Amino acid sequence: MNLETYLETNNFNKNDLTILFSVGCVLNTKTGDTFPMMADDTFDFEDGMNVVTDEFDVYWWENLGKWKPEERLVLETIENINDEPYDHSIDTIDPDESELPGPNPNTYGYNDTISDEEVDWLESKVELSLGI
Repeated sequence: MNLETYLETNNFNKNDLTILFSVGCVLNTKTGDTFPMMADDTFDFEDGMNVVTDEFDVYWWENLGKWKPEERLVLETIENINDEPYDHSIDTIDPDESELPGPNPNTYGYNDTISDEEVDWLESKVELSLGI
């Protein structure tokens, strides 16, 4: 996806994006999304991370910290996003689903019974993966 398509499909302006040269990515100041900058000066909008919800490694924060204005911009973006309440109007629920898929969180793991054979098999898998 190119820049124009990203902006058009997500209803953003170019003013909502800021290049963070210290870490080689672009930051969407409205959402906190970051996208890597490629060698040809385009952005990889398919491989994004979010400064609020995702964990960036220490190396990323160290490099960002070397450019104080960029670090301040990222911290202000995090603060602004955390201060604004989440807009639940964008959430959609499939009318065909009455509950969320998956195990019941109230009973999951409490009433499960595992046979001794299954326990032995699981232990052997762990031992193999650890090289024991």
